[in-house]
Amino acid sequence: MSRTLGRRRDRLWWLALPVAPIQGAWLTRTMVRFTDAEGVAGKVGNGARQLVVVALVDSVTAGYAVAHHRSSIAGQLADRLAQRYAATVEWRVAARSGATAGEAISLARPDVLGDADLVLVSAGVNDLKNLHRAAQFQREFGQLLDAVLAAAPRAQVCWLGIPPLDHFPAFPRPLADVLGWRGRVFDAIGLAAVDARDRCFRIQSDGPLGLEMFGPDGFHPSETLHAAFADAVMAALPPDAF
Repeated sequence: MSRTLGRRRDRLWWLALPVAPIQGAWLTRTMVRFTDAEGVAGKVGNGARQLVVVALVDSVTAGYAVAHHRSSIAGQLADRLAQRYAATVEWRVAARSGATAGEAISLARPDVLGDADLVLVSAGVNDLKNLHRAAQFQREFGQLLDAVLAAAPRAQVCWLGIPPLDHFPAFPRPLADVLGWRGRVFDAIGLAAVDARDRCFRIQSDGPLGLEMFGPDGFHPSETLHAAFADAVMAALPPDAF
């Protein structure tokens, strides 16, 4: 999509409002359902150093439509960390498809996160598609980050950001334009919250997305995109992270 066309759609997204809810309801009824990944806890590597990765919140970190967490961002990131640091790396997943930032606050407990070295947070898409107001997301996402930081006192916290939803093959236009616009608003809110807190960083989610990046529903990430997420986290890790 050209920049000119993208700017024009940003200006005209509101014209889609009468149609978008109808398309959204149709998708909700007709989209094929899958399960979250098996293997919510696992371990890779055999080095003397011990690291723990915990993945929180929604369907991305839950590995929706992925067979096993060995192939999700949690398992793939654990494998990369094990290689880089010559370590034994445990992954742990506390996520549920459909969860919003506010619903995930209860997951940010010391018994889940207390020994974590790296926490992955995927939140925001359900908030925007469930029509939460921006102010509500700003409040609840900030509360979620604060709860994670308090429960995981030594961990780096990585927010995966909100991807360009207007590029997702599952969404017809004009619904895609509305979701894309809201996604950019919510992404800016989330980025501001991350930047305002120590030990937090965000990976970029605005690169090109080919069909191979999506699972069979055209909405959730494929194993290929999970691998790209893991690579992006590794590239963004602070040099003194661990």
